Amino acid sequence: MAERKPRLLLANGEKFVSSVKRGTSGGPKTEPRTYEEARSHVKSELTRSIEALREIPQEKKLKDESVLCLRLHPSFVAKSYDPQHIFQRVPDLSKIGSRNFEVDASDYETLKPKPGKKSISSRLVFVSSAERGFRRLLKELDASESSLTQGFANEICRIEKFDLQTDEERLSAFEKMPHWDEGRVELVFHPSVYSTEDQARLILDLFSDSEDFQSNARFVPYERGPFFLSAYILRSDLEKLRGLIPLRTAHPLMAGSFEDLRTAPTATAPPPPADTARSTITVGLFDGGVDTTNPLLAGHVDHDEAMSIAASEDPEGVAHGTAVAGLLLHGALNSRDKTVPLDPPKVSVASFRVLPTSDPGDVDLYEAIDVIENVVPSRSDIRVYNVSLGPRGPIFDDSISRFTYALDILAKNYQVTFCVAVGNDGENPPDLNRVQAPADLVNGIGVGAWTQNGGDREIAPYSCRGPGREGAKIKPDVVAFGGCENSPIHVVSTTPGQKLLSRGTSFSTPLVTSLVGEAIGKLDRGSALLARALVIHSAEHPLNRPDHDFGHGVVPEQMMDILSCDENEVTIAYQGPIPLKSSVKLPLLLPSGAVSEGQIHFKWTVAILPEVDPLHSDDYTKYCVEASFYPNSKQYAFNPPKFPAGRKREILHLEDDQDRVAELLGQGYRQSALPRSDSGNKYKTESAHRDEMKWEPIVKRVVTKRANSVDEPFLVLDAIPRHESSGRLDYAVVVSMRATRNVDLYGEILQRYPALQPIRLRSEAELRVQV
Repeated sequence: MAERKPRLLLANGEKFVSSVKRGTSGGPKTEPRTYEEARSHVKSELTRSIEALREIPQEKKLKDESVLCLRLHPSFVAKSYDPQHIFQRVPDLSKIGSRNFEVDASDYETLKPKPGKKSISSRLVFVSSAERGFRRLLKELDASESSLTQGFANEICRIEKFDLQTDEERLSAFEKMPHWDEGRVELVFHPSVYSTEDQARLILDLFSDSEDFQSNARFVPYERGPFFLSAYILRSDLEKLRGLIPLRTAHPLMAGSFEDLRTAPTATAPPPPADTARSTITVGLFDGGVDTTNPLLAGHVDHDEAMSIAASEDPEGVAHGTAVAGLLLHGALNSRDKTVPLDPPKVSVASFRVLPTSDPGDVDLYEAIDVIENVVPSRSDIRVYNVSLGPRGPIFDDSISRFTYALDILAKNYQVTFCVAVGNDGENPPDLNRVQAPADLVNGIGVGAWTQNGGDREIAPYSCRGPGREGAKIKPDVVAFGGCENSPIHVVSTTPGQKLLSRGTSFSTPLVTSLVGEAIGKLDRGSALLARALVIHSAEHPLNRPDHDFGHGVVPEQMMDILSCDENEVTIAYQGPIPLKSSVKLPLLLPSGAVSEGQIHFKWTVAILPEVDPLHSDDYTKYCVEASFYPNSKQYAFNPPKFPAGRKREILHLEDDQDRVAELLGQGYRQSALPRSDSGNKYKTESAHRDEMKWEPIVKRVVTKRANSVDEPFLVLDAIPRHESSGRLDYAVVVSMRATRNVDLYGEILQRYPALQPIRLRSEAELRVQV
């Protein structure tokens, strides 16, 4: 019997998308104090801080420019509560960023901390001005309340403190790393009205006694962003940074070393492919260089020396890059017969060497970032890049590294994605085993590693754990096989005819990168965003829910596992734009009555490519999409009028309960704007929004419903901006529906909606060229 052709996922779901209007809910919050109480409190805070600023030595501040911290009551942590009217009334003041900070929960009786914690999050807004601006605000506080706008008065009522940033806040990363004695650090400075040269001069003057600092410091400004500085310092030099007003934060920038493959066990490698055809799908590789003469790489890997770092290659870096390139081409060699030639690679590789840097004794990763920022805009043929390197050490919530920020804006501006290793310090103590930059990026995929233990999959002990930062808390995003000492991953060696046995997230990452590259290149309408959504959608988690070990789960090994539908299952892809502050309806196109018995498992993955703002570490993503699931399009909530009191909300079916519906409407009940939702998106506070990963650029949900309770289900996507964002966002949504009974969902949907079509795959003739 002929083998049945795979049923490919259905494309063109966006042809059925329509706009939808939501009802409004909620109301203003009660202010924590009266204006008279707040006025006196803020005047006292501000007066004390102005005097404290005067006490700061001039060499630690810029002339006529200071920064204070406006700390809000913890009930007002959403960015929408950031002051606006204060800055409108006193234009001398400028908002230059924000972050979260922790306060003692016992000081706020009505706010409860998370289980096991004694603190709650509050919000800090950085305010820049000369002294005259702060004094003008004091003068405005002397005005009569009747002369003020209500918005200004409300914002004053929400201020808990108006003080200086503490050194503990600036240098907390070093407190968590007491054994750090010296090395590269990254300093992040507030935006300033002063030029880069003027800001640099302030820092250089502070370190005037250090010739090394003068010669090795690297200053990198970003338009509408922070000012980054990389330099080599001693722990004793941290004293010079204490009280430094323009400094927002600092953290170690320790360069991670490549896995040492020189002493790795070896075995015989399989022969190279007999077919010399080369894939037209190109994957970018930022690493330590490659051996392009290796028989397993020859003809499939190009190394671009002209765009690589100026420093000469070293054997350790080439060995690492060769192993990663081999994984991109052939996957892990564990199960490959050493006598059977490998299959032709599904992708080809363009290599760019970013390590070693110019001084092996002082590895400055800013040199590597410079290469990446030059390559990506110039290579429009490459849509996905592998990054199996980065600084060693955990991320810190208020420290967004230049590496992370650079990759996020490159991904957004050039519609590419990066697959980044999360790091190999998973066996460190809690907090120090956290994912490492730039794997905390929001517009890419942070990759961890799993390994085998007695036939079971488990997270590799060395694989760094989540959470990630705000806006990308689910880290790693996914995991792939990375091996361990007892079950190593087999990789290409620089010695022809041999393979090496090793382990690491450096080697799990290219397995994901290759899948993403293949998805982009093989699909007729492939994009980096859709490829991210497909890979994460197809990842399987042992517990069927995301966590900080496996992320969204283990990625499949083969592309067809991502693109094909199983029995009783259908997968539909949607792609398109949404204007911010609007909503669209995505019908799931399940014909009414198609499944009448058993259960239906729904799974959806939503991916977006948001703009980012490094000045607001707590609001790093500028917008998000909230996806709400409506399993029954005819089941609505009916809300009672306020009077008489005591009547309850009712959930009714428009057809089955039509008499009761008419009765309630006659009594003044109001029908909800949309049917009853069953997506779990019931956020009462901004903290709940964040706990439920609302601001994540990738959201994956699974819901199971009884078949007889489902009728014309749909999703609603709400494009939710942060306070000042405007424009539109692009989305990719992948939805799977699987019946527990034997039902041909795929065939029924395709017959009912012929505008849907199996996604077209490019042919082998389109994807391969002879070399």
